[in-house]
Amino acid sequence: MVCDIHTHVEQQDSDGTWRRVEWPGAERHGSGPFDWSNYGLFAFFAGVRNYSAVPPLAEPRGLPADVSSSLLAESRDTDFHSHSWLSVAELAGFDYAQTFEDRREGGMTVARGVRTTYRAFLGAEFFRTLAALSSMNAVRPTRLVFWFDN
Repeated sequence: MVCDIHTHVEQQDSDGTWRRVEWPGAERHGSGPFDWSNYGLFAFFAGVRNYSAVPPLAEPRGLPADVSSSLLAESRDTDFHSHSWLSVAELAGFDYAQTFEDRREGGMTVARGVRTTYRAFLGAEFFRTLAALSSMNAVRPTRLVFWFDN
């Protein structure tokens, strides 16, 4: 069974309210940033489908308490799971030069893997997308809200 990610961008208004914003790259990938099927990315974001045994940035956190009403309504599908969020600041501040042992081989987790950096593991498209999000974050606090389906 295939797993997909549903990603959305929220920005914080001057009054502290978070609101959903359209992702400018939607015409290339779908509704939001990182909205492509990549189990390595899913594992890094939230430990989902972690066949590589990559240490995740964060375990699923649930939806933010102050999530926008449109995302709250959209997230309620019973097929969705592992709801979470990451701030763009924490994504941008992560040390992608760190290494870990990628233990995915042929679609399975193996006992011994290959040492790699997060940068190499996540690939160039990840960093192009992160750069676009970082530009948005320079204007107003920005976060990525996401969940998965099977």
